[in-house]
Amino acid sequence: MAMRRAAVAWAAALVISCGLLALPLVALAATSAVNIQNSAFAPPTITVRVGDTVTWTNRDAFSHTSTSDTGAWDSHVVTAGSSFSFMFASAGTFAYHCAIHSFMHGTIVVQAVSTPTPQPTPPPTPLPTPVRTAPPTIAVTVPPTLGPTDEPTAAPTATASPTTAAVETLVAASQSPVAVQVTPPPTSSGALNPILIGAAALAVVALGAIAFFVARRS
Repeated sequence: MAMRRAAVAWAAALVISCGLLALPLVALAATSAVNIQNSAFAPPTITVRVGDTVTWTNRDAFSHTSTSDTGAWDSHVVTAGSSFSFMFASAGTFAYHCAIHSFMHGTIVVQAVSTPTPQPTPPPTPLPTPVRTAPPTIAVTVPPTLGPTDEPTAAPTATASPTTAAVETLVAASQSPVAVQVTPPPTSSGALNPILIGAAALAVVALGAIAFFVARRS
């Protein structure tokens, strides 16, 4: 059963593939008609392309044929109201006649399907060459030249005034000693007191924190 299903599937795939391959030919092919009427082929000459089909239809009340002069095709007897079709697979000029009425002649001109000529690919457009602009010239400003500086004039030497000289003479002549009060320098103990107080306070805070932590752990 499985083998039969596989065979059916393969056959269906083959038919579909053949149909797809034949689609371009069907799309490009055309059908031209020739009437057999009044014991003549109308039109007597037609032009088709390779792959086109020509159909002869008998419009007379009696029979005719469409027979190639070279034996390429032969419709045999085409009765009144019947038709015959033939597909031309090669290019060329094909003359034909009616085998029943020898005076009836026609011609089929088959042209080859023209292949479009490939157009050359245009060359790429060259990119424009960038224009280099010279950088602007920066003007150099020369600083002004400083002129010679006048040397400063030396200040006059101060001369001792007469009043100062008299005071110095009186001091030198005085026989009484001058009492000098010596102020003892401040001791360093007063500057260390705030530092000691701060250290003591910090130690108290640290001890309190340690005691609080131990109390919580216990």
